[in-house]
Amino acid sequence: MKYANFWKKFRDWALTVNHDEIPYKLRGVVKIIRENPNISLVGLAGYLDTDAVYLAKFLYNSFREISQEE
Repeated sequence: MKYANFWKKFRDWALTVNHDEIPYKLRGVVKIIRENPNISLVGLAGYLDTDAVYLAKFLYNSFREISQEE
């Protein structure tokens, strides 16, 4: 899995998505990304005090679910 490519897509999605379309479990992450648009995945993990690999897998799976619903 290429997290660098995924992170670019996810960050772009987070910056452009309407608030009503954001799943509840991702709202905090999207809020942080909107406040810090150049944040990296590792930086976000540090901000949330969690493991970067765990966060990447969680975001990837959540984003994949959202993409399949559309």
